[in-house]
Amino acid sequence: MEPFSCGTTISWLRAFLLPPNFSINSTFLHTLLLRYSISQMLFLRRPNNQQIHMLLSARKSLPFSYSEIGATRSTPPPGYRINHMRALLGTGKELHDRAVKSLLRWQLLAPPPKKGSLRSSALRIFPDDPPMRPQTNVALLSRHFGVWSLDFCRVVYVLNAEPEKDGSVERTGFAYGTLPGHAVRGEEIFSIEFHPVTQEVWYEIFSFSQPANSFIRLAGPLARRAQLRSAPSASLRYLFPFA
Repeated sequence: MEPFSCGTTISWLRAFLLPPNFSINSTFLHTLLLRYSISQMLFLRRPNNQQIHMLLSARKSLPFSYSEIGATRSTPPPGYRINHMRALLGTGKELHDRAVKSLLRWQLLAPPPKKGSLRSSALRIFPDDPPMRPQTNVALLSRHFGVWSLDFCRVVYVLNAEPEKDGSVERTGFAYGTLPGHAVRGEEIFSIEFHPVTQEVWYEIFSFSQPANSFIRLAGPLARRAQLRSAPSASLRYLFPFA
């Protein structure tokens, strides 16, 4: 595993987080790296599964990296970038049930390879097939511009046929929030929307986020380009080619 140099991380910490002449002991540095560093989560070589699980386990007791937990179900907080995408999958209860099953098994984020295909998903989730329930922690492994990155999230809530708009819409899905080490801070909800009257099935994504540190803020245009390249629309085309 070849992360970007720890020296770069320490320099960034001194420049942006710490007062001049501050003495850094190993315990303090370890805590800061877990809470604030993004450079340790960028790799020139793919980290192996054991290393990924170790990094994920280190965040088990850490809090979310933002304070507005659950705000994707209410009013988005000020100061965040809002992202909202919707796609009509089609109509019918059968399609709805298939979409819900795929979503709650994480397959709309990281679709499994089709049988006989050598193509792998642009995003992989660890552990494999994690339980869909609040407090589940996951690691997201992706690769952009030749660099591997790891992001960490925790499920905030799960919706099961939640009625909205006086029952004219039923929403099933989940939201996860970022943990220390994620490139951004914020929350995202993925949901399947069913309209009983028209039988329409929609896939909707809504999020609020902001860069986790100055490095990501400076790399904003590239980060947004990478996000679009790995957007769940690719998963929709893969699992629902008619969407």
